[in-house]
Amino acid sequence: MPIARIAALSAAIPKEQVDVLNLGFDAELTKRTMRLTGVRAVRYAPKDKTAADYCLRAAQEIFDQTQVRPCDVDGIIFVTPHPDYVYPGNSSIVQSALGIPKKCCALDVNHSCTGMVYGIYLADLLVCAGDCKTVLVCCGDTASHHLNARDRALRMVVGDGGAAALVQGDGAEAMHYAFYHDGVGLKSLYTPAGGERMPRERGVTDVPKTDAEENVRTLEDEYMDGMEVMRFVMNEVPPRIDAVLAASGWAKDEVDVYALHQANAFIVKSLVRAMKLAKENVPFDAAETGNIGGASLALALCHAAAKRHAPLSRAVLAGFGAGLSVAAMTADLAETKVLQAALL
Repeated sequence: MPIARIAALSAAIPKEQVDVLNLGFDAELTKRTMRLTGVRAVRYAPKDKTAADYCLRAAQEIFDQTQVRPCDVDGIIFVTPHPDYVYPGNSSIVQSALGIPKKCCALDVNHSCTGMVYGIYLADLLVCAGDCKTVLVCCGDTASHHLNARDRALRMVVGDGGAAALVQGDGAEAMHYAFYHDGVGLKSLYTPAGGERMPRERGVTDVPKTDAEENVRTLEDEYMDGMEVMRFVMNEVPPRIDAVLAASGWAKDEVDVYALHQANAFIVKSLVRAMKLAKENVPFDAAETGNIGGASLALALCHAAAKRHAPLSRAVLAGFGAGLSVAAMTADLAETKVLQAALL
């Protein structure tokens, strides 16, 4: 069986930044929130840009800066909670836009914060099964399109963007994975209306309501119970990271970089303390972008690689959030082409 590896990794984010202080909320409250989250500016996608656009931009960077061409790709995995259309998924858009051969395997996955790890995992399976040789993994979101303008809890931290990875079967060291999913917590981070369970209904699902913290949203807007998500993360992320380290035979201090989902600085720092990790190996990278969802850990790796004088080698990637879910993995990135993040 071939051993899969990440051959290349890239990310793309919106050009325009919005200073959190300019979002129109109370200045003192905003400053306190910024100190807690570490987010000073967010990047919102224009209304005419989608996750597919940012993932295509990231994928094009890979094809421009490596020897791989779209004609070499025989598998596509696209992970997003907000596809361009109800159906089919965004893998169809990627295949046609890039000219990937029609004899390809195309999968679409509805995951959010854990999406990048799930996408790589599925690509790994396809490669190891011998069904594909080169799989393009795309993960992105334009969550800002689904927020209420007066929901300060999310508007101050959420951004948009996408990432792409090439997974091929010529690796030297196997990647290892650990997952955890608690569907009981589904309603701690979700959008209530718009699906089959609760279709949109004018005068019902679009009525704004104000919560105890004075956040305004409708049933058609994204909702998050921040305290419940935080409890879940602190309880369930460390065991998954410990599991993949054990499977790989790596000690914590042998890892070059821990690319954690960039939810906010408070969560990342809390995990660093709880797991006794060296903080210089755990980047917080969302200060000027906001939390861009599943692509955030890929963006963190792109920025970390750009700052280092030596290539990244041993890496732990961990996504966590909607589901409620956790997905962690190890990867040797010594031979991975990690590209500078692009703007769109």
